[in-house]
Amino acid sequence: MMQRALRFLSYEARTLERAVLILAAAAFLSSLLALLRDRLFAHTFGAGVELDIYYAAFRIPDFLFVAVGALVSVYILIPELTRRGEEEQKRYIDTIVVGFSLLAIVSSLLAALFAPAILEALFPRLIDPPAGEGRMEILVSITRIMLLQPLLLGLSNILAAITQVRARYGLYALSPILYNIGIIGGVLVFYPRWGLTGLAWGVVLGALLHLGIQLPAVLRDGFFRIIPSRIDVAALWRTASISVPRALTLSLNQVAFIGLVALAATLSSGSVAIFIFAYNLSSVPLSIIGASYSVAAFPTLAAAFSNGRKEEFVGHVVIAARHVIFWSLPAIALIVVLRAHIVRVVLGSGAFDWTDTRLTAAALAIFSLTLLAQGLTLLLVRGYYAAGRTLAPFVVSLAGAGSVIVLGLLFLGIFQDQSILQFIEVMLRVEELQGTLVLALVSAYAFVSLLGALALVLHFEYCFGGFFSGVRRTFFESTAAAFTGGFTAYAMLYALGPLTFPSTLLSVFLRGFAGGLAGIVGTTFVYWLLRNREFRETVEAISARIWRIEKLEGEITVIASAEDISPSRPQ
Repeated sequence: MMQRALRFLSYEARTLERAVLILAAAAFLSSLLALLRDRLFAHTFGAGVELDIYYAAFRIPDFLFVAVGALVSVYILIPELTRRGEEEQKRYIDTIVVGFSLLAIVSSLLAALFAPAILEALFPRLIDPPAGEGRMEILVSITRIMLLQPLLLGLSNILAAITQVRARYGLYALSPILYNIGIIGGVLVFYPRWGLTGLAWGVVLGALLHLGIQLPAVLRDGFFRIIPSRIDVAALWRTASISVPRALTLSLNQVAFIGLVALAATLSSGSVAIFIFAYNLSSVPLSIIGASYSVAAFPTLAAAFSNGRKEEFVGHVVIAARHVIFWSLPAIALIVVLRAHIVRVVLGSGAFDWTDTRLTAAALAIFSLTLLAQGLTLLLVRGYYAAGRTLAPFVVSLAGAGSVIVLGLLFLGIFQDQSILQFIEVMLRVEELQGTLVLALVSAYAFVSLLGALALVLHFEYCFGGFFSGVRRTFFESTAAAFTGGFTAYAMLYALGPLTFPSTLLSVFLRGFAGGLAGIVGTTFVYWLLRNREFRETVEAISARIWRIEKLEGEITVIASAEDISPSRPQ
């Protein structure tokens, strides 16, 4: 039965429709598991020091994964594989595995050696005695355990290139789902026995499952049958040199995130947990909307540009951008209106109290404002990579990494002004709560994300033209639909205000569900009234799916990476 399941997952999805369906479904399921994971964390720990330590321990391993793992990105490996024959592919992969493993092992050993000094520099207040007595030892311990993760996920990234060259999206899409299952196992099984160390071993288990699910099919393809007798140094060097700009771009993003988490650790207890919880919640719609469209568009963009069809290239970017706008703006409005209901239903359990809920909801509202900006950034970065232009994304990432930390410090200073802080607290309905300074860091992140997206859009328009004219109508129609949806959702919440049910959770859920449903109806009505193009296309696609109307499509290979269908990072 297990073999039949693996054969089903190894099914080759060669058409765009099937590939996108698999990727979107996997992203949705992985997001649900990520929400379940976070609910278990919230129930067990609340927004307290234990989770602050756990999330702080991820910073070094995550940085290594991004910096070293990006050197073997599928965006680099897949083109290299496709231009080689069967036997050449095997020798090439042997070379990449050996080279990456040596680099990852050496980097992890050095990180483990210097972990105490690095962590003490990043999180001095978190481990400051006497309140932080014993925290340094556990923080270093679980960091060192998690340093197994970059090696395992990097090897999984290499296998993903083989898996996707053969269009086995079902098999690959399962890997981030298993990653979250491993972490959930750490909470439910390992933590009761080994404490916070058990959570770290849950992460390692998840990374091992992420790698292991792809291994049987790759072995059946004939890879890793023999111990490599020689290494192609030239191929290894060429791959590394091509990957450096992408690795630097991703590393800069991770540096910025580490800086914000380090600043959050200087605030009141639980600030790191609030920041990460809200960030993870905001990542759910981003992974479903922005990542899915940017991933699906990449091969078409690359093919159009490489064949000199510039207008077609811009047209594909515009089509994907219109759909990102179509979904993102109404999603932003609904999240802002229903933020407290979302947080309470997803996280509100056990040690996660009402104060934690309100602070996380306020942070979620700010993060959600960047949904469209981040979705367009994902898409345009893929466009630049398809066009062979890696400098623009790198420059934007470099500017963002530096400015977000500086802006975080600046906003922390501004928020010290009681009049400004009170204004923000009233706007976000968190007045008279402790710990609201973390919203300054969330605001800094959101502000830089918006500026970065604007810079990429302006530069793309300057280089290629046609972007603004192509998305203008969709933007205004989606804005109208978003305002209507947000207003109808708020009106429904107001109307149901006096209504209560025996269970508080049931009351929150039903009100939020009714508000969300009303918002969707309002949004749909405006799209229908304006005869929105994306709305018509979506309705037609759903109708075709329901009635099994098959449309002729060309066979297009979709390229995805461990950063696209990620294990819902950060954890």
